[in-house]
Amino acid sequence: MHSHPQLTLALDTAPAVSFDSFHVDSSTALVRDSLRAFVNGQLKEQQIFLWGESGTGKTHLLSAACQALAQRGYRVAYIPGEMVNEPGALDGMEQVELLCFDDLQRLDHASEVDLFHCINRCREAETRLILAADRAPDQLGLKLADLQTRLGWGLVCHTQFMDEDGLREAFRKEIQARSLEASDEVLGYVMRRFPRRMAALKSIVKTLDEVSLSEQRRITVPFVKSIFGEAERAALQGRLR
Repeated sequence: MHSHPQLTLALDTAPAVSFDSFHVDSSTALVRDSLRAFVNGQLKEQQIFLWGESGTGKTHLLSAACQALAQRGYRVAYIPGEMVNEPGALDGMEQVELLCFDDLQRLDHASEVDLFHCINRCREAETRLILAADRAPDQLGLKLADLQTRLGWGLVCHTQFMDEDGLREAFRKEIQARSLEASDEVLGYVMRRFPRRMAALKSIVKTLDEVSLSEQRRITVPFVKSIFGEAERAALQGRLR
């Protein structure tokens, strides 16, 4: 196997997450379960394309797939969208067992041919592919029509935001996972005052955990208010745009 810096960067870049830590509700469980079945070899498909807005969990799912197979001794690679545009970045990538491309909306037109040939090589080598973008294959504005066809070869799944009940339950689980306690009043306050995105809720829980531990304080509404003022909420909202 050729030596590629991407293979090392891949596992360092993709966060260590799992399918079990991917929060779902009734409308989002199907995508997670499809990815898990795909990784476990329970689907006939060799390729899956995920599309959806930023913050709907695409990177989490790609990373979970990488981690699941890497832990079983398989060779995997996770390639962010901007790396696809590097000369020679895709050479020999069909030699891994799982190849994941993230943020393909960043693909340059000049790199479309390289990705096209890489997908063809993966098909011949029976390398499994998971590709992700913020829009469907036919909305990427590709100049190479054959590449658009290749991107839709397997399953095409739409990732979506969880509803409010799903987010509230996910927030509760994140709190419990850190052995913290928060009342329904606190949960309600956070859901009303902060961005209803999983990334935002995880960031909030992490901060609450750190501050409550250092100050030895219970998590109450006044405590949350003392940590997150209007400026912090605005900054958090801005990072999610």
